[in-house]
Parts: sequence; C-alpha cells; structure tokens
Amino acid sequence: MSNTIGNLNTTTGLSTLYQNTTGDATTSIGTNALFSNTTADFNTGTGAGALFTNTSGGRNTARRHLCTCVLQHR
Repeated sequence: MSNTIGNLNTTTGLSTLYQNTTGDATTSIGTNALFSNTTADFNTGTGAGALFTNTSGGRNTARRHLCTCVLQHR
C-alpha cells in the first residue's frame, strides 16, 4: 500500500486502493477495487476490480458484479 497523506479512506479486500497516495474520501470493497487510484477523491468501487484502472478521476461510483454460476449435473 502506497498511501502517504490520503485521508478518510475505507478499504476492505486484498490490494484495495493499493497505489493510493493522496486520494481522500474513497471507499473500495473487493479484491483490487480502485487498485490504480493515486490522487482521485470521492470514489466508491464495489466488487473485484471495480475502477481498477482509475488513477485521478474523482466522484465516480462503480459496481462490478461477477456471476458465480452453479452447474447442475443430471
């Protein structure tokens, strides 16, 4: 994690907000959510890889849904 002076951030999950340096008030939930964020503020990413490539765009909300399908064998 690279966070240096970012404030009021909330993260849950492996490598969330991993490259954040000065981004504030951002919430990331899910593996690699907002991984590349460095300076962007007020983002919310929910789900694995949500807003993965966002670096400086602020005030975004993204939800990534991964379908887990169960196959039934007959």
